[in-house]
Amino acid sequence: MSKASTAKRRAAVRRRRTLLGLLALVAVAALVLLVWRPWEAGSDVPPPAPSGTAAPSPQPSATPTPTPTPTPTQPFTPVGGTPETGEPTEPCAPEQVRLTPATDRSSYAAGERVQLSFTIENTGEAACSLNAGTAVQEYEIRTGDQVVYRWSDCAADVQDNVVQLEPGAPQSTVPVEWDRTASSVDSCTAERSQVAAGGAAYSLSVRVGEYASTAATQFILE
Repeated sequence: MSKASTAKRRAAVRRRRTLLGLLALVAVAALVLLVWRPWEAGSDVPPPAPSGTAAPSPQPSATPTPTPTPTPTQPFTPVGGTPETGEPTEPCAPEQVRLTPATDRSSYAAGERVQLSFTIENTGEAACSLNAGTAVQEYEIRTGDQVVYRWSDCAADVQDNVVQLEPGAPQSTVPVEWDRTASSVDSCTAERSQVAAGGAAYSLSVRVGEYASTAATQFILE
């Protein structure tokens, strides 16, 4: 084989190697471009949300408060007993009705108001009826022989109420508050003066229509 043929063959081999090298470089560059994608660098990519921020949870709706239903009340009975219905019983005789006045304590500090009440009892052997409504109730407070307070002087919204009292079943009234002022029918809407205190003694007696307490209850105002 001639030297010229050998040289040509070697040149062809070099060209093939160079071409293969160029093709390899082009392939690597194409792969880099596909991975990097520089043409997408200017697009808007939203930043990831901070890992510590949670989406706000919906607030529970407020539950409406139900409107309270009024509770039915029983017929007004100032001293308990049974409202008389059907056949009326015999009226109570004065000697079979015991009235006992009461205060919530026996001595009151300065400024303390007095709670007045009484107990009514049928001391007979059979049921009887009487009008025990506020229209015929009376609380009377005295110091010595002087009357300083009558509940009836300025009583409002009073009413009659005939009740039946069973024998041996005492009934007590709801207390009436006394503000330690002297009363009169002319002072109901005016400012009333305070009664004497500093250890002054007072007595409470009560009346229900024609029935009256036989003994008074004593108390002290400091």
